This record gives sequence, C-alpha cells and structure tokens, in this order.
Amino acid sequence: MPQMIRERSIEGRTSDVHPKLLADLVNQTPRVAIATVLLSLIYIGIFYQFVPTLILSIWFFLQMVSTAYRLHNAREFNRSLKQVDLQWTRRNQTQFMLFSIIQASLWVGSSLLVVRYAPQPYEMISLVIAIGVINAAALSMSSIYRAYLVFFFMIIIPQMIIMTMYGEPHHLGLLMVVAIAIPATLILSKSIHQSRLSIIATHDELEDSVRKLHELSISDNLTDAYNRRYFFEASEDLIADARKDQHKAALIMLDVDYFKRINDTHGHQAGDFVLVKLAEAIRSTLRDSDIFARIGGEEFSIFLNHTSLEGAGVVAEKIRTLVENMTFDYESTPIRVTVSIGISELDHQKRTADDLYKASDRKLYAAKESGRNRVVL
Repeated sequence: MPQMIRERSIEGRTSDVHPKLLADLVNQTPRVAIATVLLSLIYIGIFYQFVPTLILSIWFFLQMVSTAYRLHNAREFNRSLKQVDLQWTRRNQTQFMLFSIIQASLWVGSSLLVVRYAPQPYEMISLVIAIGVINAAALSMSSIYRAYLVFFFMIIIPQMIIMTMYGEPHHLGLLMVVAIAIPATLILSKSIHQSRLSIIATHDELEDSVRKLHELSISDNLTDAYNRRYFFEASEDLIADARKDQHKAALIMLDVDYFKRINDTHGHQAGDFVLVKLAEAIRSTLRDSDIFARIGGEEFSIFLNHTSLEGAGVVAEKIRTLVENMTFDYESTPIRVTVSIGISELDHQKRTADDLYKASDRKLYAAKESGRNRVVL
C-alpha cells in the first residue's frame, strides 16, 4: 500500500497486558480514587469512637498517599502507552502490583484495628467493607488480573482468619457463605477480564476492516499507488495548505513511452508486470509526504509539496534516469522502457489540482512530441 497507508499507529501489544486494557485502567483510576476516599471516610465515621484518633489519622494519611501513588501510576501508564515504551509500561505494571499490595495491606490493617479496639460484632462490619472493596476492585483492577488476584487474596484470607478467631459461633455460617462466594467472585472478575478482551478484539477487527476498506477505496488495485480520485482530493488539501502558508508545490505527470508495444509484443500480463515494478521504483525515490498515484493506464502523477518547479525537475530527472537504466525481467524476457514527464508549479494562474494536472499534461505532451524519454518544465 502507499506509504501514507502503511504507516499505521502502533496498536499492538506493548506488554503481556493488552494496551487497551491498560488504557481502561487509566480511565478508571480517578473514580477509584474518589471511591477510596469515600470508603475511608465511611470507615472512620463508623470506628472513630473506638480506634484512637492518632492511629486513624495515620491510617487515613497512608490511604491518601497510596491513592496519590495510584494516580501518579496512571499518569505514567498513560505516557508510556502514548510513547509505546515497552520497558516503561512493564515498569508501571510492576509499580501497580506494588500499589495493590500496599492498598490490600491498608485494608487488612483496618480490620486488625477493629479487632484490637472495637467490640463484637463490629468485625462483621469490617468484613462487609472488605467485601465491598474486593467487589469494587473487580471492575477497576481486573485489567491487570494478577494484580487483582494478589489484592483479593491478601484481603479475604485475613478476614476469614479474623472471623474464625474472633467471630461469634453463629458467625461461622456467614464465614462458610464467604468461602463459597470466593470462587464465584473470582469467576466474575475473570469473566469481566475476558469480556473486556473480547470487546477489544471485536473492536480491533472492526477497525482493521474499516482501514482495509479505506485503503481499497483510495488505492489502485494493480500498483498499490493511490487512485485518481484520492490523488485529486489529497492534492486539493495540500494546495490549500500551500496557499495558506505561502510555500511552493508542484505536480509531475509521467507516462510510459510506447507502452502499447509492450502489451502487443509480450502480452498484457507483461504490461501489468512493468507497471507494478515501475511504480515500486518510482515510490522508492519519493518522500513520505509526496502523493503518488496511477491516474489511468500507463500514466502516473506525483504531487510534490514544499517543492519548486526546479526542485520537481530534479526529482523528475532522477526518475527518468532510473527508469531508463532499469531492466524489467518478465519470465526471463528483459524489457526496457522509458518515460516522458511534464511538470507544472502552483502559481496565480494554476490554483487548483485540476489546473496543475492540465498544465503538466500539456508539458507531458510536449515531451512526447519532442522525442520522448525527457522532462519538460
């Protein structure tokens, strides 16, 4: 495909976690930060009468520090994803895992404070808060699933131990319910993770199909150069920019000399072969910003942005010489061709792509009339 089409933005994996899952993690982070603050305040509102104020203040301060750390981690994730930096992204994943351990440790610490300072049955309230934290994390952390697993087990196992050691005997039934709910919660979080991956895969396939359809709609199916319609549309956009910024632009028309002889002598497949190889050779001489198209038959056109008439002449002569010295080996048969070229420059008289095309076409005709295999400015 043309260079402009081939150079797609990098959307492949930058780590073992799909980058779109990481982007979703970044988007979820502000909501997670707000939820953490609210849950922490609820915890303080319930247990301030039991837990010493200094200890609660230290715990809340550490919660805010860890929340700020996650916000920073999300910003770093966002930057590494934009720059497609593999090592940076992996380092951020490691830091997120560290955050998960710290956050889980703080919630476990809150439960231990309840056991230490609050009377029974407040450990049940602590259990409910812990389960709420775990379920909320299933949405916000499942993008990096192993981090969620670490978070989940670091919270739930100490809670079960606390309930076993300090809960009332009739609370053991609740403990059994929690134990039974563990596989269900893990299955739910895994399902959320897989569902996100499935949605991303479907979206990627749709984007790829749209991209391919777009490429087909703007390219020549034989040579992979742009087609005539797209050439004129893109050229008009570049001309508008050239007029706005007051810089030079030029258009080259190129035609294969005596191309009918190739078809008559070697067959149309040989002619197609020559056109394909010719297009590849011409494209190799151009910049990424140049618009190269097959206008029809054996005729090609090139729009050169930021290029004067003299500069376009240098490019055209380079192409003419390249083609003249090429040998197109088709089924062990060497075929030699030349090209005639006409060039026009954007000015007050030639203001549109069609104006440039017509002017270049007249120069091309002059090149043909004066003996072919030459450039006319």
